[in-house]
Amino acid sequence: MLTRRETNDLRPTLSLLWLFAILNMVFRDIHEFTMADTINEVLSGTVNGNPMSETVLLFGAFAVELLLLGFLLSAVLPKRWARGLNLVLVPLAVAGVFSMPPADPDDLFFALVELCAFVTAFVLAWRWTPDAQSHEDFGNQNAT
Repeated sequence: MLTRRETNDLRPTLSLLWLFAILNMVFRDIHEFTMADTINEVLSGTVNGNPMSETVLLFGAFAVELLLLGFLLSAVLPKRWARGLNLVLVPLAVAGVFSMPPADPDDLFFALVELCAFVTAFVLAWRWTPDAQSHEDFGNQNAT
């Protein structure tokens, strides 16, 4: 059974929301690679009208690492830092999701699911007051 202290720790929930959004992004990309047009675009070196270069790929790698850090650090940072991290990284992740507008209905569907996960993480982090609860429980650790 969850104690009051455990219910105030949103780190696992936030981390799972990040994982859910990341998996949606991965499966959206896999889904896109089943389309011949997507494969032809990649082979031509231009995706969605944007030329692919080493700089663009480096930027993409950096963006992916931010998402992965959101997942990892939400789980392992102290509560106060995990809250702050989510309040900063979630808007960046949302901006990344919509930096290239969805091209078709399935892209829009995945983008909306990702948006829902990120908005949920942001709202939870915004409302979360990790320090207030931990001060109440300090010295009451044996209470059930």
